[in-house]
Amino acid sequence: MNTGPSKKSNGLGLPENYRPRHFAALWQDPPHGWRDHLAAAIQEGGGNQMPKIFFRADDIGAGGQPFEVLCRLFRRYEVPLAMAVVPAWISSIRKKQLFDAAPLDEPLWGWHQHGWRHVNWERSGKNSEFGEQRPFEKQMRDISQGCRKMQEIFGDRLAEVFTPPWNRLSNATIKILHELNFKAVSMTGPFPRGYKNTEGLKNLRIQLDLHTRKAKDGISDFKTLLEEITVLLGKRERIGIMIHHQRMTSFAFEFLEELLHLLKNHSKAHFLDFKELAANPNEE
Repeated sequence: MNTGPSKKSNGLGLPENYRPRHFAALWQDPPHGWRDHLAAAIQEGGGNQMPKIFFRADDIGAGGQPFEVLCRLFRRYEVPLAMAVVPAWISSIRKKQLFDAAPLDEPLWGWHQHGWRHVNWERSGKNSEFGEQRPFEKQMRDISQGCRKMQEIFGDRLAEVFTPPWNRLSNATIKILHELNFKAVSMTGPFPRGYKNTEGLKNLRIQLDLHTRKAKDGISDFKTLLEEITVLLGKRERIGIMIHHQRMTSFAFEFLEELLHLLKNHSKAHFLDFKELAANPNEE
């Protein structure tokens, strides 16, 4: 990862020329007047008074500057952040790094389980750690040991939510999650075909992906992102926004800060706590 010179910029605490190894095209360089365009998009979508929003940060497993900046932003605006933690990635050193940036006794952080190792086991098709090709017994083994480790680390701060890597799981996974007393999952899509919602497991669904976008034309995709924000804010439903801090450039952090500022101070958004949502998944 090229972090460039040590000079800090924009009050973020990142090196001036910071660039992550991978990032979406729209976060390469800020478009001219982007703050005004974002404000206009939010204002246009303002039909949903006091929108209900939660943020989910994926692939949590270590500290470092981007993670520290992410925590600092959410603390600055006093907005809860759901932390999807990959259990196998956590060592004693990494645990200390996480808690130095996001103390366990601080109520902002919605710690919850993000699979076990974040490994793709599918032999064909789309990536999934807990897909249709993975036997029930192996899924149960991995999810159970992940659950035990999460409980040891986070105790009663742990939210009873399971975010599957790549936002995909199978019906076998759902049965396991029910047996292990999870209250909800969080995915970008619906439950898999054939799922019967008899166990009461809810989907705290993500509607907006900020950082794992695939479009190659950054300018065009930035316009698309603003259109997505406008449409979502115009709907009377809970909005889930997904973050990948390892893929955030300095511009991506600046955008996130401006988004938090506008949503909190101008849209008067109601920010939802993931642990409370897990206990009351139908809360509106």
